[in-house]
Amino acid sequence: MSVSGKVVDEKGIGLPGVSVQIKGTTVGAVTDANGIYSVSVPDNLASRSLTFSYLGYVSQDIPIAGRKTINVQLKAGGVNALDEVVVVGYGTQKRVSITGAVSTIDAKNIENKPVLNAYQALQGESPNLIIQQTNLNPGSNVTVNIRGVGTLGDNTPLVVVDGIVGGNLNTINPNDIASVSVLKDAGAAAIYGSRAANGVILITTKAGKLNQKTTVSYNGSYGIQDANVLVHKVPAWQNAYYKNESLVNSGLSPAYTPDQIQQLKDKGDGTWEIEHLLRDAPQQSHNVNISGGSEKSAFFVSAGLQDQESNFIGNGGEGANFGYQKYNLRLNQTNVIGKLRTNFILLYTKTRNKTNSVGDNNIFADANRVPANFNWQDENGNYLTNPFASQYNEYGVLEKGGFNQADNDEIFGSFNGQLDITKDLRLTGQFGGTLQNNGTFFRRTQVNYLPSGVYGDDRTVLDANSKSQLFNTKVYLEYGKKIADHDFKVQAGVESENYTQRGFQLQKTLTDLLLGTPTTGTLVDPINSNNSLGINAYSLVSALGRLNYSFKDRYFLEANARYDASSKFAKGNRGSFFPSVSAGWILSKESFMQSIEKTVNLLKLRLSYGVVGNQNVGNFQYQTTYFNYASAYGFNDVPVGGAGTLLSNRNLTWEKASTLNIGLDAGFFDNKLTATFEYFNKVTRDILQPRQDIPAIFGAATPDFNVAKIRSKGWEASLTYNLRGEKVTQSFSLNLADNQNKLLQLSGGATEQIINQDVFQLLRRVGEPITQYYGYETNGFFQNQSDINNSPKIAGNAVVPGDVKFKDLNNDGVIDAKDKTILGNPFPRYTFGFTYRLAVKGFDLQLFIQGVGKRETFLRGELVEPFHYGYGATVYEHMTDYWSPGNPDARYPIFANIGSPSNTNNWRTGSDLYKYDAAYVRLKNVNIGYTLPQTLTGKIGINRLRVSLIGQNLFTLSKLKFIDPETSEFGNNLSTGSSSNSARQYPLPIFYGAGLDITF
Repeated sequence: MSVSGKVVDEKGIGLPGVSVQIKGTTVGAVTDANGIYSVSVPDNLASRSLTFSYLGYVSQDIPIAGRKTINVQLKAGGVNALDEVVVVGYGTQKRVSITGAVSTIDAKNIENKPVLNAYQALQGESPNLIIQQTNLNPGSNVTVNIRGVGTLGDNTPLVVVDGIVGGNLNTINPNDIASVSVLKDAGAAAIYGSRAANGVILITTKAGKLNQKTTVSYNGSYGIQDANVLVHKVPAWQNAYYKNESLVNSGLSPAYTPDQIQQLKDKGDGTWEIEHLLRDAPQQSHNVNISGGSEKSAFFVSAGLQDQESNFIGNGGEGANFGYQKYNLRLNQTNVIGKLRTNFILLYTKTRNKTNSVGDNNIFADANRVPANFNWQDENGNYLTNPFASQYNEYGVLEKGGFNQADNDEIFGSFNGQLDITKDLRLTGQFGGTLQNNGTFFRRTQVNYLPSGVYGDDRTVLDANSKSQLFNTKVYLEYGKKIADHDFKVQAGVESENYTQRGFQLQKTLTDLLLGTPTTGTLVDPINSNNSLGINAYSLVSALGRLNYSFKDRYFLEANARYDASSKFAKGNRGSFFPSVSAGWILSKESFMQSIEKTVNLLKLRLSYGVVGNQNVGNFQYQTTYFNYASAYGFNDVPVGGAGTLLSNRNLTWEKASTLNIGLDAGFFDNKLTATFEYFNKVTRDILQPRQDIPAIFGAATPDFNVAKIRSKGWEASLTYNLRGEKVTQSFSLNLADNQNKLLQLSGGATEQIINQDVFQLLRRVGEPITQYYGYETNGFFQNQSDINNSPKIAGNAVVPGDVKFKDLNNDGVIDAKDKTILGNPFPRYTFGFTYRLAVKGFDLQLFIQGVGKRETFLRGELVEPFHYGYGATVYEHMTDYWSPGNPDARYPIFANIGSPSNTNNWRTGSDLYKYDAAYVRLKNVNIGYTLPQTLTGKIGINRLRVSLIGQNLFTLSKLKFIDPETSEFGNNLSTGSSSNSARQYPLPIFYGAGLDITF
């Protein structure tokens, strides 16, 4: 028997997305864009009712009573919006009772995005969930932090998948995610104690439902990635003209005669451009799932394939093209046996990432630094070298120079059992973990060039393997009771976490030219080979508890407590206590708000304070450890091995973060307009870092100490407006956030640390943001000799008109180190995301915009400095805005050769000449779809069929035009040892494709 009909609101307008279910089961359907639904009712359920529910409306139960058509009008009811169930640590809560800062992301915000990494799908979806793609190569990980950087060490948030810590969002299939909860403050995250200082990301994957009809669904997309090259060389003849100008400005003779320049112009440019190393590459994703359930069991089985080929040409000489593939196979099984409910999840993931053997940095450097008149190959296919690249030809490296291939296998499992001892008391136990087997095979093959040069004549082969296992066990009791207007719940439990890892690698040189196997003369490289005698391991044992209390569903109180003991610290320092308390008040339920209840449906205040911890440091640092030193000293020109020692710190203990959070939730006009606002103030103390007050003459690296202190504060806001018309439904969602940090204490008596970054510097100073760019502030250019005579200069620098002029900040008439100042902050501020959705007559549109409102970046290298260091021999189009008497306000100084006084003044003196504005707005995703009418697809057994057009990274607006503004030299770990950003980046791919969704 089939029941169909239409669901409308109080104005008679069709409601899309209404849940229509047979009461007491999960058999049902969802209304389409016009509010139309159709439900297949099994004979044994024909006597039941249909339940119609929609967020923000009062649910209705209507008996089926043999009817084939049931039309329903739902009435608005703002209270229902608070009944949404949200996943939190160790359970779920209704939205109404949440008192901490918890942001949720639904599956609809993740689906239909052509990404292989779940983090990429989350970018811009939650305020202050900051995700940066610092490397755009297929298979690359991303940088993730919550509410900005708050420590000098590792800022990575804890990831929990289906209740098990240590889940891998880089490998999970985005199509398998049902919901994401982001725990941002201590009130929400303190239940995770020592792991929660950087916030927590909770992933819930899709599952079957009891009494659900078996369905089969397919979701897939296929498209082409266009490598968006933003930087372009000037023509070769123009490059020669600029080279002459550079030499003359340096007091040297020109390198090219007018006739030679004309010959270059007549001949035209060659192929030595980065575009000739790139191609349009396919990207595809295919996912199938089967789900269903009976009265006592439910299942969900899924399989996925994601394949993103690299935009680089070639395959290294053998096998598949460069690129990244991921295969997922997942089972989620639920069974109900009396009072016992069990859930079993098993996920297998296989990834393969094949990259080139030389590294992207070298490829882009060699392609960029050679003038445009040269070619990669001659007419016979030989790989060519030239006076500017006499040793390497990256075209040949990509086609025949070998590869680096990572083959990783991962098994994630979870077994969960819930026993309802009484109707109020529940016992839960869960065991799970992750097994990883990661292999790497690297081979460098020999490529010969003309007229000279060779790559890979060492014929290196490396084989490496790493195995790890992470196990998580937890047992906890939960007791809940409602007495009149008082509702409370108590949780208490214990948990353990154990991790081990070991591996080996063997590197050989002078292997067989064709096979890469050992042969006569093959050598084992002792420095780059190691065995698995060393082991990496830690364990954590914990006790936890939580109390929730509410009165009249109007006043709320929550307290969390956790005690953790970690093997990373010595006896006496291992344990620490992490408490939090939070409260909520729904003002809109008070009598003094009733006069405006039709306008203000929800007004809720939240307040939380708590302490969480961080143990993200290397293992065994409280012990003196030893390691093999493959080349301790030389004897008779032969390296001799020895033993190395790492110093210990037995006083090492927990890093702790105390967080105050104030939140406001509001709903207006029948909850058509909803808003959330958060303010936070976080102080992290005893930060785990090496000491900075030990002089270099000490001669050895120090272990970590509890030394630094940082304050982070900021705000975040989100706004959603739903507009439903008779034929058109629209939704507007905006989130915006900011965070700032200040270094309160550095290390012992040290108050400042200056780190040299090639030609400029980084600064850490007490009272200032964590890490900033540091150097001289420019003051335009010297315009004439009179300007030179009357302006302060760096002692010993001979300058000419067109050279950079620096600000004399202390007004002493001399430019020296005393004039250096803070020049910029490399970390994002004012991050935002905007989503627009439209549905009309079966058509739907989703448009997503994401960006950063403020960020500075310092760049160096051949894309910044013309004829860089003499290593580069090129000028790019964006560099042609250089000083001349007719262009006094140019972006760049005059061209000058390396070693000249002008080049030394302009480019060897760290200043904001290297500074660029990296703020941007990006049209991240566009999805246009059409769902065929069910009356049509139902005739061929298809419940839903949707086709779509997809675009990703379609447009970026930024003042930084020649590289992607999202790239950064910083990852999650704020190590001062990170290299400067040379702008040698894999280009941002623009994706154009189509998608297909089918449900049977």
